[in-house]
Amino acid sequence: MAEFPEKAKVVIVGLGGIVGASIAHHLIERGWDDIVGIDKSGIPTDIGSTAHASDFCYTTSHDYLSVWTTQYSIDFFEKMGHYARIGGLEVARTGDHVWMEEIKRKLSSAKAFGTRAHYVSPAEIKKLFPLIEEDQVMGGMFDPDAGLVVPRSQTVAGKLVDAAEKSGKLQIFGNTPATALLVENGRIKGVVTHRGTIMADHVVVCAGIWGRLIAEMVGEDLPVMPVDHPLTFFGPYNEFEGTGKEIGFPLLRDQGNSAYMRDTGDPKTTEGGQIEWGYYETDNPRLCHPRDILEKHEARLSPSQRDLDMEQIIEPLERAMELTPILGELGYNEGHSFNGLLQVSAAGGPSCGESQKVRGLWYCVAIWVKDGPAYGKLIADWMTDGRTHTDHASIDYARFYPHQLEEKFIEGRCFEAAQKIYFPAVHPREPYASGRNVKHSPFYEREKELGGYFMELGGWERAHGYAANEHLLEKYGNRIPVRENEWDNRHFWRVSNAEHLAMSEDCGIVNLSHFHMVDIEGPDHVELLEWLCAFVVPAMENVALWHERDISHSSVERMIGPDAT
Repeated sequence: MAEFPEKAKVVIVGLGGIVGASIAHHLIERGWDDIVGIDKSGIPTDIGSTAHASDFCYTTSHDYLSVWTTQYSIDFFEKMGHYARIGGLEVARTGDHVWMEEIKRKLSSAKAFGTRAHYVSPAEIKKLFPLIEEDQVMGGMFDPDAGLVVPRSQTVAGKLVDAAEKSGKLQIFGNTPATALLVENGRIKGVVTHRGTIMADHVVVCAGIWGRLIAEMVGEDLPVMPVDHPLTFFGPYNEFEGTGKEIGFPLLRDQGNSAYMRDTGDPKTTEGGQIEWGYYETDNPRLCHPRDILEKHEARLSPSQRDLDMEQIIEPLERAMELTPILGELGYNEGHSFNGLLQVSAAGGPSCGESQKVRGLWYCVAIWVKDGPAYGKLIADWMTDGRTHTDHASIDYARFYPHQLEEKFIEGRCFEAAQKIYFPAVHPREPYASGRNVKHSPFYEREKELGGYFMELGGWERAHGYAANEHLLEKYGNRIPVRENEWDNRHFWRVSNAEHLAMSEDCGIVNLSHFHMVDIEGPDHVELLEWLCAFVVPAMENVALWHERDISHSSVERMIGPDAT
């Protein structure tokens, strides 16, 4: 092993997983060198989530960023020769019209984002996936670009690290956990390990389920939590014996049951002649704070794999057997089945980007394998150019307010997120139940008296309309469209539209307490605001000055005109 370095341009904490390995690869691709990668396990990881991930890739999503990251990653895996573009099904069970409607919405998003997903009939589903009972499904969606990273994403991570190390631009040190981070004047200075201290200009934390423990070293928290994911195996299943395939049939999502399944191909391949069935718990997901994760010598399998109790899955498994009876015909491989820890987010997306407290400290956590290579590119571009080529606001760590980084808030929101990983279909305006009533405006009690329809924004309880104004529908109702589809109408209030129309003819008070306020200062602040804003900034500055000097409103009108905004 090489001598332990005393300094580097970049230290990657958690190099052994698919995310850390991808970041190293893409940093080098962008011209970086003098990179050191460390991991608390071997490299590639033998204890992280990458070591046991199901390695599915689906491009279906209502979020463009997620579609892009998956498409990029699929192409990346395929160019390396490690992707089986076998396709993937999502089915709606007979009578489950709620999920059929969600599949239709997914098909609309697929068309909007340029994927090749399309509708399939029960007969087509049966042809693609013979193990299914045709009369149990009413239709579905087929994504021809879905597939599996083969033989494992762990293999891809190892190859990326090997190539980066051979380039001379990366040094690697396994079994070397970070024990502290050095910070000076608000900037990262280095990483402390039992082997020694590495002084560094940049540190990237992609330690997966242990990421929060690294962030705690600088007094921050990450709004993510590991959660149990029951993963079971049944066999032997020898349908593809002698083919050499890692997978024979398309992937199958049974999201109305919060589950999925696939065959594991030829018995002589990586997983070896079985049926894999995975489930995401919807009622009582089992969260696990990183501080409670076992060490390698304490775990039966590995720290990211916990024992599975059959009681966790008996009901959804029985439903799965109705759809695919073969699960009841094959033997249950108890020794191979487990709860695999994966991360869920308190805000429905990863936490990536620069620390809020420490310049030069970067986070990239809560990433699924299907997105790993793309997030390597996003972080590398972000660090190199100060921006990414696509909108990253939905995953930027800077989007979190202080109250959203408190442990109780994180646990509550992550619990809700874990319930909705696969089921049910989540409305884009679906309000959270936990972490509410954090901030109230001075008008809050009065708004309650008026029958406010409260949603939450940035911690503020924000009224989106008032029952006291329902009488406005008598005047304006014929000008307000009726949303006949329940989904379209959910979390919308026609009273709000009536209030807008009333204010266009009359006047009213709007509570803007929830609006975010930012102080802009510095020698070029006017030029910056001129670039950002639609109004004339110097004029607004003058208005502020006039108010400071107690100049009357009528005087201001004479100066800038009665219609000025």
